Amino acid sequence: MTRPGPRRRGPRLGARARGAGAPGIAVLAMVALGIAPLGIAALGIAPMGIAALGVLLLPSSLQAQIPPPRPGELERQMLLLPEAGILEITPTLRARAGLFPGLPDFQGARLFQADDGALVVEVVWLEEGRLVRQRRPVTEEELLALRRTLAESLAQAGARAVDTQEGRGGLVLGHTLLGVGYHGWAVPAALDVSSAQGAVAAYLLTAGTAFYLPYRLTRDRAVTETHRNLSLYGGTRGIVSGLFAGDLVGGDRDDGRGSGRARLAGGVVGGAAGGTLGFLAVDRWNPELGDAELWAALGDVGLLVGAATAYLAGPYKEETFLRSDHGFEFTDPRISNRRAGHALTLAGQGAGLAAGAWLGRRRSYSTGDVSALRSATVAGVQTGATVARLAGVDEWGDPLVGAMLAGGLGGLVAGDRWMGPRGLSTGEGLLVNAGHLAGTATAAGLTYLLVNEIDGNETLLLSTSTLGGMLGAGLVWRAVVDNAPRRVGRSGAGSLDGVGRGGGLSSRGGAAGTPGTSPGTPGSWAGIRVELHPMGILQGTLLAPRSGRAGTSADPEGFRTSAGSGGRTGTGSGGRMVAPWLTLRF
Repeated sequence: MTRPGPRRRGPRLGARARGAGAPGIAVLAMVALGIAPLGIAALGIAPMGIAALGVLLLPSSLQAQIPPPRPGELERQMLLLPEAGILEITPTLRARAGLFPGLPDFQGARLFQADDGALVVEVVWLEEGRLVRQRRPVTEEELLALRRTLAESLAQAGARAVDTQEGRGGLVLGHTLLGVGYHGWAVPAALDVSSAQGAVAAYLLTAGTAFYLPYRLTRDRAVTETHRNLSLYGGTRGIVSGLFAGDLVGGDRDDGRGSGRARLAGGVVGGAAGGTLGFLAVDRWNPELGDAELWAALGDVGLLVGAATAYLAGPYKEETFLRSDHGFEFTDPRISNRRAGHALTLAGQGAGLAAGAWLGRRRSYSTGDVSALRSATVAGVQTGATVARLAGVDEWGDPLVGAMLAGGLGGLVAGDRWMGPRGLSTGEGLLVNAGHLAGTATAAGLTYLLVNEIDGNETLLLSTSTLGGMLGAGLVWRAVVDNAPRRVGRSGAGSLDGVGRGGGLSSRGGAAGTPGTSPGTPGSWAGIRVELHPMGILQGTLLAPRSGRAGTSADPEGFRTSAGSGGRTGTGSGGRMVAPWLTLRF
């Protein structure tokens, strides 16, 4: 059995050459052929073969193109047995449950649903080495009977649904490392084990248990990459949340701090509970990998927003108190109200997780998109700190924390609205993060090199590093996005730019090629949508359409058209580039 894996960017459809265009690809092909004659000769390829290879590498505008789907052509795979989490009957499951006995070379059985709601069961097997497919439309009653038969067969065979375990190794390794790195020493410390022998034994036994429990509990269960991601998020952030919760309920000391043992015990319980709940959340809501990344990212943002709010509201501010020791009095600082501060921090984390789940149901984020969103949020925090320093705020306090909080939230919203879900891969998202880090470091290094005395010029250093980070992230993002269409909608509900969650073309208007944004819909005015590209202000035409790329026209007026039938996208919208930072779509 297989579950849907992380989305991958497939080939885009269109009649025009993408990227560098046909001339650029031809030059690359000729250069490749010119610099490797020895290797080709070593393979024994004749000169005529080289010429033929060159011809094959050259793109042709006459190549056959796959036409966009007509209404009713798209079908999406559905869970065949939702209560068991079975997406597909694989040969392994079929053998264990004794299904389809008359098909010796059975390959799989799947359930699909068309856009109009029609249900189709597809069975695939081999005959004389060739695939044979049988597709049979079924009614709701027939599907219920099929699911009932399937459930009974599984129950009689004692089979359990294990369709994939691609994430199991990473999940078990991650929790083992958490056991070695935290739980192993936190358990004996929380239990106040006094003897060295007992502490070492408790450490080793806890570390071993951190491996055995996830290994044993996932032996007969489906474990996807999404399970791994969200379980490890819960395991790590659960430790942090548990530390706050343990300190919240622990006993008070004179300095306003809670019991250290209570904090450690809270981290142990929180980590174990978080890892378990993260795994079960995938079984319950079946998010994709990008959705899980989005939940985790906004959960982290919420945690930091809660802590900043607690500082601004007062609970996390320091106050002085008078302490007596052996007849002497001392003045020491302590947190004003740690319990209220911890409660606000944990509430912020919960709100962030809820916001991630809400946004994930409405916008189709990939793992790379979430990485780009993280860079946008960090850039917002940098910008807020820079603005505060330029305004004369030199000390840590409410103005600086407030500016960083506002900047981070602004960067998050701006990243979601302007960078948008583009379907970036994990590697492409990491490239954006690397570009952000490298831009920050490069700008700071150049400033440090050019300024004779860095003391007193911290604001200049912060300003240049912030601009460098934004420019680095923006340039890399612009390079990897390659005019990819925004993927805003969800599968079944359509998307604004004609690319649904399943990778097929769809539109909010229904049929392919019909306008996806109509007058009166949210985000439109008389059928016109405004797109702002703020990073284009920093770097000329950074976010402007590149000449020769699909999705842009070469006319001097800057009208945008796209490859496809009649120069229309899946939404049937065109656009005008008013400025490098502003586009009007209609």
